[in-house]
Amino acid sequence: MRFFPDSYTFLSIGSFALRWYAITLIAGVIAAYLLTSKGMKSHGYDVDTVDEMLVLCMIGGVLGGRIFWVLENLPEYLKYIPYIFALSDGGFDILGTIVGISAMMFFYCTRRHMSTLRTMDVVMPSLLLFAVIARFGRSFADVAIWFANGIDLIGFLVLYFFVRPYHEGRRRGDVAAIGFMFIALSRLICMVLRWDPTAKGVMIPAVCVELFGIALYYVVHKRRPTKPIVLFDLDGTIMDTRSMVIQCFKYLYMRYNDPLNFTKDKRNLVFRLPLKEAMEKLFPDQDADQLCDEYRKYQSSFSWSDSVSLFPNVKTTLDELWQNGYVLGIVSTRMTSSCESWLRQLDLSHCFGTILGRDLYTDLKPQPGGILYAGRKLKRGHDSCVYVGDGLNDIRAAKAAGVYSVAFISDPSKREAIEELNPNRIITDMSELKELLNENHEWADENC
Repeated sequence: MRFFPDSYTFLSIGSFALRWYAITLIAGVIAAYLLTSKGMKSHGYDVDTVDEMLVLCMIGGVLGGRIFWVLENLPEYLKYIPYIFALSDGGFDILGTIVGISAMMFFYCTRRHMSTLRTMDVVMPSLLLFAVIARFGRSFADVAIWFANGIDLIGFLVLYFFVRPYHEGRRRGDVAAIGFMFIALSRLICMVLRWDPTAKGVMIPAVCVELFGIALYYVVHKRRPTKPIVLFDLDGTIMDTRSMVIQCFKYLYMRYNDPLNFTKDKRNLVFRLPLKEAMEKLFPDQDADQLCDEYRKYQSSFSWSDSVSLFPNVKTTLDELWQNGYVLGIVSTRMTSSCESWLRQLDLSHCFGTILGRDLYTDLKPQPGGILYAGRKLKRGHDSCVYVGDGLNDIRAAKAAGVYSVAFISDPSKREAIEELNPNRIITDMSELKELLNENHEWADENC
């Protein structure tokens, strides 16, 4: 066993040789996977999605890299065509690898109702990081490759730290488009200055990718984002249930405390906090989960028709959005049957393409489960989605899903706590939603 027997090899044992390139290639895959996982998680996607993407990226990367390599060295492969399939020769072009991965991402995102542009904005910096780390293993044998790696490292740093973060004028797809342009330009520079021997025949592919990147950048800045799906919380957002909530808490105070202790400050508290947190604050000696169940049972035992109404301009706003082709949905912690019953009574059932109560999805708010499930059920995904809610958990759930969060505030006492969560927008009248949806930007929490 010998360590570092030559500049290409880390370890040799008899006829077996562990090359530096193999080590850095694996390290590059791991680094790209971790960086992509971080970005996709901030957009509301789980680890299973990232794992599926990794498998497809590896397939697309191998196929694309090999195809480009063969095209760049076609005269040699035409001498013996079966050698095209001899992958052990290590012939892969990084430009083709990235094109192949991009093609696979387009296929995957289309099937999964995901935004290809948003996904590629996450993946592109990871691809550049992979290229830098993977090619590092060949730098020991060829000093010129250090310069090629330096260019790609600059590209990664610019994309990740300057282009990727949200800023005025940035559009979905910018990172992908600039990434394509930079990678193609990098390969052309390496070919002209002979910094990378594998870049000797990349002129035509690099020019094509450069033009594609320029065209993509033009398109993403000219296109108008598609209409988002608009999801709503029910209680406190569409329905004014304040009177009903007060009566339910009075009932609990009659059982476990003294109704006289249910002061104005405590009444305000129940509208600022999620239900369970309110129970923990107001009844510290009781089981909060049990009180939540008792609260809901008491609430469901009455019709409350005289205690519940729509907030001003809700009906006209929802009707107008529905007539203008917006896909609307309800994601509530109320039971689905109760949501449907209330919407029928309020003559709003026709507006909603899906109605999800807490019995239909897991990971209740502040987890994003309901929002994510609604996007899948509507076959639209959640990459272009607005969630409108009045509570802290509504905004937290929207943030966790990476969707555009709109806080509806009917009670000024809730404003300070809501603002601390930094929702994308705050409205105080539902009619403001119509003007908001006419704005020309992407409908996601692009700050993540």
